[in-house]
Amino acid sequence: MIESATFHVMTTELVVGSFALAGLCFFLHSVFLFLNKESKFMPMMDTTAHVALLFGLLSLPFAILSGIESSPSGAHTSPLLANKMLLSTAGGGLALGVLYTRWKMHEDDRPHHLHNAFGSLSTACMLLTASLGGTYTRADSLTEFLPFVKENTLLLPSWLSIVVIALILAALLMRQSSTVQHR
Repeated sequence: MIESATFHVMTTELVVGSFALAGLCFFLHSVFLFLNKESKFMPMMDTTAHVALLFGLLSLPFAILSGIESSPSGAHTSPLLANKMLLSTAGGGLALGVLYTRWKMHEDDRPHHLHNAFGSLSTACMLLTASLGGTYTRADSLTEFLPFVKENTLLLPSWLSIVVIALILAALLMRQSSTVQHR
């Protein structure tokens, strides 16, 4: 039987590798948009970015659950582990939004710089999460310049969380009842 810590390392490598590939492809897609709009690599970069993002997103729950299971005291006991959970779920939510948006705009000819930026931001969240994992296990990572993530967890107060949820629901309802025809 495989231990949860070993399984966590395997799934984390899948998530980080696929998100890193997606981030690189999103970046290259934006570069090709700036340089040469008719490049033959544009569709390849776009497709590769979204497939890698989807694979990373599908691997993410396994990495999160095995990470919680392999932690000796649980994710709620350490600000560092809580920040890892927040960043990984934020990156997953951004990835889900990017994939949904791509599905909706599949034949759109407008530049996709904002779309690529959100895909890259999702990648940044995942890479920062992985770096915090290095801080937790080896006390060494690329996040040494961010000392606040080790001692503090940045959370919204309850009232502000409720306001944000209400705004999101209102925006979703307004989009459904809009008189503008959406594609």
